[in-house]
Amino acid sequence: MNQKRTFFLISYIALVVLLIFDLILLGCIAVMEGEARKPAGGVVLDPNATDERPSEGPGAVPGVTVAGFSALTIPPDHDTIAIDLYNPIENSGLYYLTFEFRLLGVENAQGYEVLFNTAHVPPGKHIYQITLAHALPAGEYRAQLLIQPYRMVDLSPTNNVSAIVKLTVK
Repeated sequence: MNQKRTFFLISYIALVVLLIFDLILLGCIAVMEGEARKPAGGVVLDPNATDERPSEGPGAVPGVTVAGFSALTIPPDHDTIAIDLYNPIENSGLYYLTFEFRLLGVENAQGYEVLFNTAHVPPGKHIYQITLAHALPAGEYRAQLLIQPYRMVDLSPTNNVSAIVKLTVK
């Protein structure tokens, strides 16, 4: 009878040890998954980046026409405009993108004025609405769209893409 009791006691202790081990393992997995979801090194992700498109019905923000980023048409006297800035899903695990739109030919040391810029946009995310530094009156302007990729592993910038854009405000 003593052997039977010893066997059950050892089995019980082994079961408790296995349960504790499983709980520790599950906790480690949960922590690792949480770490995998966190952006690298304190990167600031743009809070406006989303998967969802805004409605295009009545009351929607005035639209924007973008043709290969060589031309952009926006309404006059509006500082909030609709646009689709996108970091392709193919950049997953590789690059965040930032977008900066500059008005060229401005009388200052840089020769341009930043109309808007974004924080880091994760792969597969869009920015559908931006707020300009100020509204522009009707007319034609020369602008530049600067797209800056950042490596996800260390947030180091890589070669950027810059396009001259004909900005029409009408």
